[in-house]
Amino acid sequence: MTISSARMIAATRKFFGRFAVDTSGATATLMAAGLFAMIGTVGIATDAARGYLVKARLSQALDSAALAGAKVFYLPTRDPDIQMYFDANFPQGYMDAAITGPNITTKKDTNGDDILTLTASAQVPTTLMTLFGINTIKVSGGSEVTRQTQLLDVVLAIDMSGSMSLPAVGGGTRIEAARAAATEMVDILFGNEATKSLLKIGLVPWNSKVNVQLNGTTFDDTLTNTISVPAFVNPLTSAAQTEVYTANNSPVPLLSAPTAGWRGCVYQRHIYNGATNDPTDDADTALGAVSFPGGDWVAWEHIGPEGEPVPGNAECLQAVLGGSSLECVQCLDHGITPLTSTKQEIQDALNELISPDGGTNISHGLAWASRVLTPGAPFDEADPNPPGLRQQAIVLLTDGENCGWWGDGYKGAYGLCASARSFMNDRLLELATNIKASGVIIYTIQFANSGTPLQNLMKSISTGPDAPYYHHAPDAATLQTVFQEISNHLSELRLSK
Repeated sequence: MTISSARMIAATRKFFGRFAVDTSGATATLMAAGLFAMIGTVGIATDAARGYLVKARLSQALDSAALAGAKVFYLPTRDPDIQMYFDANFPQGYMDAAITGPNITTKKDTNGDDILTLTASAQVPTTLMTLFGINTIKVSGGSEVTRQTQLLDVVLAIDMSGSMSLPAVGGGTRIEAARAAATEMVDILFGNEATKSLLKIGLVPWNSKVNVQLNGTTFDDTLTNTISVPAFVNPLTSAAQTEVYTANNSPVPLLSAPTAGWRGCVYQRHIYNGATNDPTDDADTALGAVSFPGGDWVAWEHIGPEGEPVPGNAECLQAVLGGSSLECVQCLDHGITPLTSTKQEIQDALNELISPDGGTNISHGLAWASRVLTPGAPFDEADPNPPGLRQQAIVLLTDGENCGWWGDGYKGAYGLCASARSFMNDRLLELATNIKASGVIIYTIQFANSGTPLQNLMKSISTGPDAPYYHHAPDAATLQTVFQEISNHLSELRLSK
């Protein structure tokens, strides 16, 4: 708050100077002077109090506006939102103050975090101080917010089932809408930085199964690695084993050497024993290596020709159960993009999501998203000892309910589509519970599907049943907004001044 002492002194000298040349009525003059001084003192106190009230209100309005602006830092609505929040907290006409601002500036600190600074000033009309020729006093304020996206690991688990090729409300296909919205999320989190050492994003495309090869690489069966490990019992053969295998283009350990032409998919760690939900020998809901009386799940079973369509038609070469040949889903061409701190790398991977196909096995996508996010094998891009607090999150998008297929991650063991749904949902819920218990945040997006059963399932597996954790996006425009909201929720805010 500014009250010019020079102006105050000049006004006082002018007033008392008039008495220096006239000594008549000295007593009355002195009384008047004393009264005037008293009025001046009261005036200063009164107008100073008004100024402090305006300054406090101004600071509150700037703080609210700065926090609101930081939440939408990269959106075109940022500046209008700042003005709206400022006006809401400093109503027009308050104390008859004339406002200049808020003025908006942005910069980055030494950590690469975005800093939003707001300043404003107000001219407050005086009351009694007008007797001294001081008609206004000026108060100023400022607020600074740092928008942090530090020590953040995120994996996008995007549904690539056949229905994602259908038109989306609002234009384009569903996968095109998902691709655009996810790309904007990457833009928001990285900002204008090409790399960000404290931010890592990965991508797991999935349908009925997951291609665990590194995206953009080529499998060569002559380059398979054999790795010696402590003796274990193969849960599929019940035989003792001291070796596992890795392909030249995937870190995922396999129970047997992948055959020529392997497309990159693996089954879930599950043994069909005729009991729909018997988990006795299963590790599909576990996060790491698991041992059971019947065997040790230290590696995965690769999907060979038996789980891929016969060349020239859509049937499995050999159904796992019953000897029948039914419709089969092909392993996706899109592999896994491990956690990366390079913006272009994750954007390129998203841009390649163009060929949706097959059924829906949500648990397979969620499980591999968790493995990409978790420090240690098979994917080791996550720092096991982060230098500070770290937030880990999975963003899971689907447009449909679980649907079993021959050749899927469960080998089609429980029949086709709806007949397998209850089994698959139960396994998904258990898996999600284990992931959340490890401290990982799960965001779910129900896209282009308004079904209540899917809504209930997505609400149950997400960290919370409502926003910002669960979202329903019926159309492309809403999906874009949802990804923006999730991005902003992932960004921690702190009031730094």
